[in-house]
Amino acid sequence: MAPLVTEAWPPATVVSDGRTAPYVPLVRAARAWRICALLPGTQDKFWWGVSWGLVREAERQGVVIGVYQAGGYDKLDVQKAQLDACRAMKADAYILAAITTDGLDGQAAAIADGGQPLIDLINGMGSPYVTGHILGNFQENARYGADYILEHRAAWEKAAGRPLKVGWLPGPKGTEWADAMEVGALAILRRAGVDVIHGGYGATALTTQMDLVRDLFDRAPDLDVVFGNAVAIQAAASYLRSRHGRGTHLVATYATDGMADLIRSGMVDLAVSDSPILQARIAVDLAVRVLEGKPHGVWNRITVEPLDQARLAGYDLSRIAVPEGDRFQLRPLPPAVPPTSVGATHPGS
Repeated sequence: MAPLVTEAWPPATVVSDGRTAPYVPLVRAARAWRICALLPGTQDKFWWGVSWGLVREAERQGVVIGVYQAGGYDKLDVQKAQLDACRAMKADAYILAAITTDGLDGQAAAIADGGQPLIDLINGMGSPYVTGHILGNFQENARYGADYILEHRAAWEKAAGRPLKVGWLPGPKGTEWADAMEVGALAILRRAGVDVIHGGYGATALTTQMDLVRDLFDRAPDLDVVFGNAVAIQAAASYLRSRHGRGTHLVATYATDGMADLIRSGMVDLAVSDSPILQARIAVDLAVRVLEGKPHGVWNRITVEPLDQARLAGYDLSRIAVPEGDRFQLRPLPPAVPPTSVGATHPGS
């Protein structure tokens, strides 16, 4: 029998099928279920935290997990092949951070035909065959960032001596999270009459976002704000640091441990946390709940929180940051073995 891992979760507030409440995970799974988890890639450290949360929760619950990454948002065919390979290994459940909203609908239907649960993690899937979703609120992420810019608009315009100029870098087009953030951010800023310069779409790899940042500053060297995905903001911080730029404010639509360091240093003004490590843990718990016929929400959204220097001081970084020295938790799904009970009881909540 595997040792019982009893590490406590930080409190997580989740809106589950319209009801807001603390999320209470199971104590332990009834058997060593085999779960296959697929993530877009390793370039964005956001996914390091997600992989770490998946593996730690699997260990805590006593289930077996395989974690795969496709290599980036341009690798839909790789993610499809990985999912097909997991199906061939007869996984008991699937957790999918989909590269596109509808690109894996065929695989989702096949999983449903086989009677296994499919959990939609973070990115959003449109398939009716998804058993349960654990998501942030992408437009809320964008709203917090846009509202922060508008809150400081007067002071920043006074310092610049002219109307505010905001550069926008959403991330990869066609992903639900980037598209939803773009709709939310641009609606708020343009409604307020802010001049928004679009920096273009691209995968959340540092080299890709750095190219977009350079091009953005070539077109608009006097930008007052760069607003966008965390990797773009990391790239913008590096770009400005190399040029001793101090007059451009940086606002990220989501938070990673790298964003926390940049907020602490004063390079980044704000990042919005949707607690990716907790979302990953909840995804594992949802999969086990479905497999064991326990109550679970279908639509689960975690509360998002804005982080600036003041808020960061009291924030539990275990929601977004992996321990020092840990990396992406890549591992294959082991072959199936005869099921054995781990002899645990569970709350039904």
